[in-house]
Amino acid sequence: MSDILTIDTSVAAGITKAEPKVDPLQVYDDRHPMLSEVMPEFVGVLPNVNMTHLVKQMKLTMKLYSGLGLAANQCAVKERVFVIGTDQFQMACINPKVLEASEEIVKDTEGCLSFPAFFLSIPRPKWVDVEFTDENGQRKQTRLDGLTARCFLHELEHLNGVKFTSHVGSVAMLQAKRKQE
Repeated sequence: MSDILTIDTSVAAGITKAEPKVDPLQVYDDRHPMLSEVMPEFVGVLPNVNMTHLVKQMKLTMKLYSGLGLAANQCAVKERVFVIGTDQFQMACINPKVLEASEEIVKDTEGCLSFPAFFLSIPRPKWVDVEFTDENGQRKQTRLDGLTARCFLHELEHLNGVKFTSHVGSVAMLQAKRKQE
């Protein structure tokens, strides 16, 4: 197993020496066993200084590597949390759940920071009704559609130990590997 990214975002996240330091995040390759583990529910009280710093670091890491989402277990952190978003909008989802999903399925291209330069066409529901807690402890219920729904589902699968490669067959995997090279 090899790390593909190791960055210390504590300075960029504004963490001072007086605040508890969260270790630098490491995004591992697809063979890392934590990517196949189900992440445990977060049971702490929010807001929580450690969760706030973890979320800050994850958002910075996601942005630095031009990702649209990042799950804690991709960073070797055993927490049920992910972040999704763009430069204009980002959200943290702690203990996320899908309440309902569209019967209409849309197939579109997805990538993953744990699979650099590797893209697959993945079928997902057009929209999902979701529930999660943000880093401030606010419980949210909302409908997500399009790319936001796709990102939410992709990251939720990471927390459930499911890799996006499990949605395709061997021929699609071989074609994607050829394109990756």
